[in-house]
Amino acid sequence: MFFRRRRKYNGAVAELLPEFGFDLEDAGVMKTLDVLDIAWQQGYSKHEAALFVGYLVYSGMHKAGEGRAADVRERIRAVQRGWVEDGVVRAELAEQFETRMDGALGSESRLPSSSPDTG
Repeated sequence: MFFRRRRKYNGAVAELLPEFGFDLEDAGVMKTLDVLDIAWQQGYSKHEAALFVGYLVYSGMHKAGEGRAADVRERIRAVQRGWVEDGVVRAELAEQFETRMDGALGSESRLPSSSPDTG
């Protein structure tokens, strides 16, 4: 029963990845499964897990100098905004993902916050 729920979770996350401009094969099946192990243990929803995978794939593309990294970054921004507004991704978790990515890649990768500017 556990494995059936986990397989369903993995499949549901994989179905969301094309919204970011890549699929499971682009992300790497084994690497994605490792990331989903973490997401499952952390209790992430399927949308939160997909966002987690999205940030990690973008990070890899950026570091490798892939030309489509900027497009993936923009798609992550748009999808994240919608998912936070819809309540399927916690805003604080999305911010945490952004902060970690910024630390790993530096300021040139900064995605504007999905929350309104209060300043």
